[in-house]
Amino acid sequence: MALLTTAAVVTAAGCSSHHDVAAVPVVTSQAPQPGRPDPHRFLSVSLAAKAARLTMLAALDSSNNGFNFDGYGRGELIASVPKGWRVTVQFENRGPRRASAAVVTGARSATLAFPGASVPDPIQGIAPGGKSQFSFTAGRTGVFRISSLVPGQAEARMYAVLVVTPGGRPSITARPGP
Repeated sequence: MALLTTAAVVTAAGCSSHHDVAAVPVVTSQAPQPGRPDPHRFLSVSLAAKAARLTMLAALDSSNNGFNFDGYGRGELIASVPKGWRVTVQFENRGPRRASAAVVTGARSATLAFPGASVPDPIQGIAPGGKSQFSFTAGRTGVFRISSLVPGQAEARMYAVLVVTPGGRPSITARPGP
């Protein structure tokens, strides 16, 4: 049975102002895992602007020993956006140690998948309580990682998955971890 939820307001591509848009339904094949955050609260979209806003909260809770985004580590959080869409990532470090977010080409990679797809200085990271925002255009299809590049954190499996699809609508879901 599909679960229907609604996304809200997004940052339009190419500017820093907010634009109100009609709510867009986001469909997933499963309900949120019991005791875990609803992943849908971390993604909002504007179909008209072909823009998606993804909120990445580092160390939201103690899942994966605090090495998580939005309460999910080990690739449990999976966001999808169509090729050509503008993606804005709002990053906040809620943990006790520096953390970062960067969209990279794969496991054990520090190569950005798209120009501009990281917080400033992703190896140094953002201090506890700090915030940052970055935007990029999903210019090619494929499966990528949103990873913290602070030394040791990718190895602690602090990553989410970004899938760039040939078409369709943005979505977000979570799966049980390994």
